[in-house]
Amino acid sequence: MENISLKDRFIEIGEYGAAGFYEEEDRSLFYRRALGVRRFYENRRLPKYTGQPLYPSGSIYEEEMGVYPSRDDGLGFVTRGGFEGNSDLLWRVKSDWGSFEGTIPPVHRVAGNMANHSMPNYMRILSEGLVSYRDRIEKIEDRDMREGLLHILEGIFCYIDRCVERLEEKNADEKLISALKKVPKYPAENIYEAILSWNFVMYLDCLDNGGCLGYGLKPYFHGENIVPYLRNMFENVEINAGYSLSVDTSCPELTCQILEAARGLRRPMIELLIDDDTPDCVWKKAFEIVRSQGGQPAFYNKKAIFEGLKERFPEIRDEDIETFCGGGCTETMLTGCSNVGSLDAGVNLLYIFEKTMKEKLSSCDTFEEFYSAYISDLRNDVDNIKDIISECREERAKCAPNPMRTLLIDDCIDRGVEYQNFGTRYSWSIISFAGLVNVLDSLLAIRELVYDKKKYTAEEVISFLEADDEGFLAEVKTLPLSHGRNIPEVNEFAARLSGDVYSTTDGGELYKGMGFISASIIFSNAAHGGSYVGATPDGRKKGAPIADSLGAIFAKDTDGPTSLLGSVSSFELGKALGVPVLNFNVQSDFSDEVLRALITGYMKSGGLQMQLSCVSKEELLDACEHPEEHRNLVVRVGGYSEYFVNLDDTMKRMIIDRTVHTEI
Repeated sequence: MENISLKDRFIEIGEYGAAGFYEEEDRSLFYRRALGVRRFYENRRLPKYTGQPLYPSGSIYEEEMGVYPSRDDGLGFVTRGGFEGNSDLLWRVKSDWGSFEGTIPPVHRVAGNMANHSMPNYMRILSEGLVSYRDRIEKIEDRDMREGLLHILEGIFCYIDRCVERLEEKNADEKLISALKKVPKYPAENIYEAILSWNFVMYLDCLDNGGCLGYGLKPYFHGENIVPYLRNMFENVEINAGYSLSVDTSCPELTCQILEAARGLRRPMIELLIDDDTPDCVWKKAFEIVRSQGGQPAFYNKKAIFEGLKERFPEIRDEDIETFCGGGCTETMLTGCSNVGSLDAGVNLLYIFEKTMKEKLSSCDTFEEFYSAYISDLRNDVDNIKDIISECREERAKCAPNPMRTLLIDDCIDRGVEYQNFGTRYSWSIISFAGLVNVLDSLLAIRELVYDKKKYTAEEVISFLEADDEGFLAEVKTLPLSHGRNIPEVNEFAARLSGDVYSTTDGGELYKGMGFISASIIFSNAAHGGSYVGATPDGRKKGAPIADSLGAIFAKDTDGPTSLLGSVSSFELGKALGVPVLNFNVQSDFSDEVLRALITGYMKSGGLQMQLSCVSKEELLDACEHPEEHRNLVVRVGGYSEYFVNLDDTMKRMIIDRTVHTEI
């Protein structure tokens, strides 16, 4: 017993992924992780089969092992499975595994700390099959990378064979068995095989993102009814809390079936790419699905996003632009050929504003001087964050190689460069900016009260805020110049401020990357961001949440939806290709014609993304009182969809306080 190897000890407790990792301890971390992945797939417990049209289906984590494939680092572990009662082995794994944690300052992690979503090249696997990858892998000079990737291929093929055997034991539909004997090993030849292959590859990548599903399936679709297959795949994403996929409208019948399959589901988040050619039938189906209260779909400005990306990164190929998908929740990526720092940081604009105000407002003789001081402080902080991001990317490349994504995402194999070392065709970093609307309204209040009307001194304003003075906060909430009312003077200043904010990502060296792009995506981190900041001149109390992405705060958008959209479109949205999120609440009795006009008008004014929640305020309030009766109520939260009852009380209150546009 004393001489038993680590590999054998892990086999004894059923941790085959860990056993593989310790099988050849003198090899590189990449190779060891890859071999661990192979052993995992050779031995993992097979998913249940209950007659569904796709396999695998169900939870990816329904097993007894603590070591499992991970989208973040290829092979991860949790304190479960065989580790229970074997603390020495858990300690050894933690010591040897190699791990990465982002070092973005906590205050600037408002929905961002080196997040790294991605998506496989589904289209290549559909057209070529994974067997064809072997020839390309054999050409890699690096021995550990070459042999590691071959191990993963063999593990996948073994897993496919085991799945087929299980299906045969269960007397599954012969159509499913025959198709799984073929894909994803070999090319798909029909739409069923294409969907089955897509689903299988999603499981290999832990159901992170579905990529450009509409674009990818179009060559295989010939008018068949595929809703049951798509529904099965979408339910798999839902069960495993996966994220998003994109759908264009070039094949209306396929688009409508994808939308129908998402009816009532919160995941995957469907990104509908609209343009001037989007047909009436797609609009009709989209609004029908909006009314199903799944938070589906979100609407994306295809033309503006594609043209903006080409302008920002001219090296992007025209054919690759078509593979756009907002990865994670909605972060700009290209399917199968990009490694994007999906939200590398979430800059807390309001925190920087408060610091500038306390340190410099009293010494600034003019508003322009104060504004310049704020933008200067912001640039300094963003420059520092960009340096940290580059350092983190370099560190992650050393300590957290990802063999599975190296296999599945181009051009890692052909370049012989690992995924986290940026062997992919494209790589950029997204920096999100939180609290833009708060800063806008705060600056407008400072300009009016301190400089224009001279009602208060700088010292008095700061004193009121430090005291969380209710009278002062109530006063500034009612100031007429604020975001959401489509006031030309406010819009002009909003364009200036947002342009200055988003431009801070221009320039700067990015470790093995093409550059930085901006976003405004807050998710459920509004409360986290606000916890660092005292009371502010927009009327926000000390520690209160910051604004939800780009919408109006304190329900100030009282002049109707057109005014709100006019205000939001005054921001320099084209400088935020990462993207800028707009949450928009409607009731189910909305007019299709009016809502379509609002969406297309917003897009023509520069809007890049709009996501809808279809729910009344009364229903939200009732869900707070009787959550058991509203388990399936879905709302949009700053970039993603979530069951309302799953949100914390602060986020519930924020969503309830949003304006619900009842006049549409």
